[in-house]
Amino acid sequence: MWGLRRDKRAISPVIATIIIVAVAIVMSIAVAYWMMGLATTFTRYEKLEFTSAYAIPVFDSEANRYNYTIRITLKNTGTSPATVTMFLLNGIPYNEIKENDELVVVTIVVTTDNAIFDPEKGVTINPGDGKDFEITFPKGTVTPMGNLTSGVSLEIVVQTAAGNQYPKHVKLP
Repeated sequence: MWGLRRDKRAISPVIATIIIVAVAIVMSIAVAYWMMGLATTFTRYEKLEFTSAYAIPVFDSEANRYNYTIRITLKNTGTSPATVTMFLLNGIPYNEIKENDELVVVTIVVTTDNAIFDPEKGVTINPGDGKDFEITFPKGTVTPMGNLTSGVSLEIVVQTAAGNQYPKHVKLP
């Protein structure tokens, strides 16, 4: 009886090692795919880029004066939607620019959507998409940030709901 048990052998140590290594490789590949899935979930980001930004003088026949219109095209090259909530001109929110203690009418139109920009709602730009904006204000406006006339460099900062800011300099013609 003892003789029969001694002759029966289990799996050889070489085959056992091969099976253990194969299981370890399969498990490490599964964990790697799982971690890559988690990483893409937690590394979503917004990134706006200015595709174009330029200023042109436009004659306003109703007010009988020239205005500056700044045309901006923004593209979201990030992986999550970006919501534009504010435009700053030389560090001042566009809706707070004053001349002689009176608010200057600065209008922003989302030309892609043919709508007036509303900072309360914001404008959402999905990944890979772009939006066009027009910022209009009176030429020669005298503000605490300087006189908005020909040759002046104006810094435009686009702010998003996430708190990110994207600056661009435009020289007034």
